[in-house]
Amino acid sequence: MSENLNEQLDKDLSTCRWFSIQCDESVDSSSTAQLMVFIRMVFDDFSTKEELLTLIPLRTTTRGVDIYNAIKTFFVEKKVPLEKLVSVTTDGAPAMVGCRVGFIAHCKNDPDFPPFLHYHCIIHQQAICAKVTGFDHVMTPVVKIINSIRAKAKQHRTFKVLLEELSAEYGDLLLHTEIRWLSRGRILKRFLALLGEIKEFMQSREEDTSLLDNTEWLLDLAFLTDVTEKLNNLNCELQGTVTTSAVEKTLSADMLVPGIHKYRFASLERRGNVTSWTRHQFRGSSVRGRDGALQYLSIFSSALA
Repeated sequence: MSENLNEQLDKDLSTCRWFSIQCDESVDSSSTAQLMVFIRMVFDDFSTKEELLTLIPLRTTTRGVDIYNAIKTFFVEKKVPLEKLVSVTTDGAPAMVGCRVGFIAHCKNDPDFPPFLHYHCIIHQQAICAKVTGFDHVMTPVVKIINSIRAKAKQHRTFKVLLEELSAEYGDLLLHTEIRWLSRGRILKRFLALLGEIKEFMQSREEDTSLLDNTEWLLDLAFLTDVTEKLNNLNCELQGTVTTSAVEKTLSADMLVPGIHKYRFASLERRGNVTSWTRHQFRGSSVRGRDGALQYLSIFSSALA
């Protein structure tokens, strides 16, 4: 079966009109860097096909030249028709996009590579936006409250009994895990849904609930919940095969604010320092400054509205 798949891929490469590749490097559980290369081929009848082209282990360093050498060696060994290459998509890591020693720079300086377009992965871009939105004043208290409730077994059981007695929408809170890429959106959604029950439980233990009565903080909590839920949906939509219409919907210029309640967005704008974007994170990009950041984040958050 493996040989048959390889033969079919070789046949597709020889018959396709153009192809593009997407490269991503990640470390597996054995601490070995793995370079994944996906390919999307376009045929004469305008049909497309996407496949995992190869998985290359990088056993030592993961510099731009290492990635370039690994991919170039694979292309030469498999006799991949480089003249059909039209675009390369990567993340924004220096090893990939460094202007002098990055993977893309090495490819463009190689005469065997034709002129091609380079794209920054849209999932990586929105992940960067989500990390620098400056909502630590929301996430930190939420995680602290969740951890305090679930820290002790007896206290946790009492809280779940309370949720059951009140016929709450959910039966428990979720713990936040940075490694799980959907974690933040899910815990915020559940925390907001159980806000009343959480407040009642904390009051029964004579804990301070002043933050949960703060209107400005609640607006920011609601806004961040909406944004992270949209980003989670967008991430799931962009995994695997993506239709052109889905991409167009994601990038539609007229999707700036719809999908987010205006009063929540207004709350964000009132907090001038909430989206303190740093220039180096989007150097060379049109997304600069607070207004550009708001627009960029709004596009993503409303993409699936």
